[in-house]
Amino acid sequence: MDKTAIFFLVTSISSLTAWNLLEYFKEFDANTIFAFRFISICFFLYSSYKLLIDFKFESKYFKNIFYLFILYECITVIRVWPFSFDELINLFQAPYIFWPFVIPLFVFFDKRIPTLLLLTKWIYRLGLFFLLLVVVYPSLLLDRILAQNVIATFAYGCGFLLLIANYLSNKKVNISFLVIFLGAISLTYLARRNGMFTLGAFIISGYFLNALNKSRTAFFRVFPLIIGIGVLLFFIFDNFSSALTKELEQRITKDSRSEIFKMYFLEINNFMVFGKGMNGTYYFPSGVNDDGSIIDVDERNVVENGYLQLMLSGGIVHIVLFLLVMLPAAINGIFKSSNQFTKACSVMILLWLLDMIIFGLPGLSLHYVLVWICVGICYKPSIRNKKDHELKAKFRKLDLI
Repeated sequence: MDKTAIFFLVTSISSLTAWNLLEYFKEFDANTIFAFRFISICFFLYSSYKLLIDFKFESKYFKNIFYLFILYECITVIRVWPFSFDELINLFQAPYIFWPFVIPLFVFFDKRIPTLLLLTKWIYRLGLFFLLLVVVYPSLLLDRILAQNVIATFAYGCGFLLLIANYLSNKKVNISFLVIFLGAISLTYLARRNGMFTLGAFIISGYFLNALNKSRTAFFRVFPLIIGIGVLLFFIFDNFSSALTKELEQRITKDSRSEIFKMYFLEINNFMVFGKGMNGTYYFPSGVNDDGSIIDVDERNVVENGYLQLMLSGGIVHIVLFLLVMLPAAINGIFKSSNQFTKACSVMILLWLLDMIIFGLPGLSLHYVLVWICVGICYKPSIRNKKDHELKAKFRKLDLI
């Protein structure tokens, strides 16, 4: 178990959000931001080299379909090569273009139980850091850019902890819920619909998964009461509830993507089967004059939908291969598992597949890394067949309960 590598993995990915925010608020010049990102990426690559060590396939189906998927992704990358030095630098910094083709390799993540449990410990520490940020800078929860980035970076991982609450102490479960709850309140106030769905899905899935496994965690025993009190208070304090949902009520039915999708499908119509390559783009007007003429046209390489992003780079074939890897993993974890940890991994995969419908862009994020680690776990009968009491003993031994 490489404790240093786990630390570098979690902190290097998380730090990228900090550099993005510094760039957004123009705190440093472009060269300095690039230097920060370069250091983070170096630590990420180092930790990946140390942790991607489990190359043993326990499923012939997975071995064949995953190598086919990776081969197709390699072709998708190579078909638009070469790039100039400046283009390579841009790809290196963009989280949604090059890195989604690298992150699937995390199915080879070290799956020894101590390593997996140590990863959950660092996820919990990210949640604690998020609470510290909220205490020191409470205003970050009221800013759309800050909140979305910080919550996605530091809070989403606690959703996985709710799914495995059966193995954790009441304290850790309560704090994980507090992190998710604060994130959900913030994103509701800011009307960030995709983030609300993600956090809400974690809470609901965590409750039902632990209820089905008869979790003795105190939080989930009183969860229906908490929800009932919350709903009651929501209606009693009308001024508070109106302020909380004012922005959401204005945006809930607002169609902010149909024009993007319309232009996207016009552009990709002739490329739907195999896509346009890793750096595929489509045109979208950035403004329209009063007479209807286009002010400017942007060549975009990001679509606000995970499946359409896969299609842009690799077409329908890309989506099909992606699902042929993901769906059987989730099915194995749910129906062919003897422990809640693997079931939680399968739920993590299914929630990501749903999230991609709303937004869910594959990219360099801890959330997406966790999804692919979960895929690798769900294809491992040696992990799926372990009993809950065995895993709980491991948690206790590493002081993770």
